[in-house]
Amino acid sequence: MRTQLKALSRQSLIYGLGHIFSRIITFLLLPLYLNVFTPAEYGLISLAYTFLGFMNVILHYGLDAALMKRYVPAEAEERKTALTTAWISFLLSSILFAGIVLIFRLPLSRLILGGIYPRFMAYLGIILALDVLWSIPMLIFRSEQKPFQYLGFSLFNVIASLGLNLLLVLKFRLGVEGVLLSNAVTSGMLVLLTLPMMTRRMSRKAGSWSVWKNLMRFGLPFLPSGIFAMIMELADRYLLLFFKDTETVGLYSAGYKLGMLMLLVVMGFNMGWQPFFLKEGDGEKQRALYVRITTYVLTLLAYLWVLMVIWVPDLIRLRIGSVTLYGEVYWSAAAIVPWVALGYWFHAAYLLQLPGVFLKSQSRYVALIRGLGAGMNIVLNILFIPRWGGMGAATATCISFASMALAIFLVNRKIYPLTYEWSRLLRIAGLMVITWGALSQWGTALGGQVALTVLFPLGLLLSGYFRSDEREAFRKLFVRR
Repeated sequence: MRTQLKALSRQSLIYGLGHIFSRIITFLLLPLYLNVFTPAEYGLISLAYTFLGFMNVILHYGLDAALMKRYVPAEAEERKTALTTAWISFLLSSILFAGIVLIFRLPLSRLILGGIYPRFMAYLGIILALDVLWSIPMLIFRSEQKPFQYLGFSLFNVIASLGLNLLLVLKFRLGVEGVLLSNAVTSGMLVLLTLPMMTRRMSRKAGSWSVWKNLMRFGLPFLPSGIFAMIMELADRYLLLFFKDTETVGLYSAGYKLGMLMLLVVMGFNMGWQPFFLKEGDGEKQRALYVRITTYVLTLLAYLWVLMVIWVPDLIRLRIGSVTLYGEVYWSAAAIVPWVALGYWFHAAYLLQLPGVFLKSQSRYVALIRGLGAGMNIVLNILFIPRWGGMGAATATCISFASMALAIFLVNRKIYPLTYEWSRLLRIAGLMVITWGALSQWGTALGGQVALTVLFPLGLLLSGYFRSDEREAFRKLFVRR
């Protein structure tokens, strides 16, 4: 078990860094955006990114999940056929989508961006088509367990996007258009750079119709599940726009970005997690391994949540030269961070239970559970936003993710039962509650923040969380040093 844990830790660390690199650009650019753009302008950018995120799922239509499932265990020739078939499908559908967006860019801009922005809509169509094409090589790097290639291209994405944003927004003062143009150019460069690697892995023959049908048979249920996932992630922005205004969307999105620091870590882990359990398969030893991984991952994420709750309000006020990390008008957005981050902790609990539906080929449950979460999210947003605004939207998101974690647990009791370490999980949940409660009493001063930072690991130690073999491993580690 220790060897397998080390392998997963190594892969998740590298893939996690790659995923963080590919997403951290939005965090690196926040000081720029939140000191240059008004809340209304940042709200427009947020709506654009909301559309990109939603349509990215649509344009993969579950074929990416099916490709990974078939590609990982396949032999060389079968891999070539599957990849060629999927690549042709993605290429044709992306070109078709971009063409539709360009033709109908004016009415679409009114619907998607809440105003007359046909040029912005054209950028979004091009960005989406390019993003789909360069996401496939990244999936192949994960499937082949080549994390350093994944990491390298993720790093290139960050550097190119950051540099172009600074150039186009600050120097040439292109505003929102500069943000979108930098995304389009970066995605185009990544397609060109990864194309040679793709052609070497593909067959010279055309794709197989029968292979495509088999891939879609498994992957299609992931399309509605992906749509439901994006509804959970993004519907709150449009409901805030409906009930409130673009400025409220901008403020909420600023706070939500901070909460998404948790998501970066969760999805970074998931990059290594899915190939890992697909390769490990099923068995008594594997099930015990998945249980132990669940305990460790939820514990580490719980401590990350504690750190975010304690330190994020100070972080956004951090002064860099003459400006703060967040513009002062956005400081109030920090109030939603605990709820957003807690929602993604529950999302991790959901992802950790996916081996059952994958290994038992029960992908329909993914769609059903995602649909439950999405439906609950919309209903709760409609109920909460008119009364509590952004805080209501964040709370709705948290409750929805928790419902998904509970739903997949109930499904797995029938198709893939696991005996979790409930006593340890209850300890970390209790420490999270204690920290959050104590913060409102004596955590605003620096001394209180430091004390609460230490409280969580100390509480684990004193509560008997660690097993005897873990304590012995720690002892040997420190004795060697």
